Amino acid sequence: MRHRTFSYVIILIVGGMLFVLSEILGRIDSFWGGLGLALFILATLRLFQVLRLKTSKDYAKKWNIDVNDERYIYISKDARSKAFYYSVIIEAILMIIFTTLDMTEYTKILSCLFVGQLLIYFILYFVLRKTS
Repeated sequence: MRHRTFSYVIILIVGGMLFVLSEILGRIDSFWGGLGLALFILATLRLFQVLRLKTSKDYAKKWNIDVNDERYIYISKDARSKAFYYSVIIEAILMIIFTTLDMTEYTKILSCLFVGQLLIYFILYFVLRKTS
């Protein structure tokens, strides 16, 4: 629990610094400000969750059951699998659309992402198959 709290505090500080440097001081690109704000909000929500886990025994018990319940684990893995599956299909469709519109830069980026995802999938498939 301490490790999580420490990690979220670091993320909170980094997110806040990125936001301040971008949006208030104007030193860096606004992309980093948006990323910093997202990190800040994420870390804040997670810190509230950690605080609630420490202060409420009932919430901690329910959370522990939810995290370790096989049904929820299965649903989470199934959702992750379908997200990958649909993202690959959407990327393939977008590559076809971008190619027909002669948007080669977007096609190259999506092609690299597409191939990278499939490569990671196949490597993990063989590694996990060996370990199972």
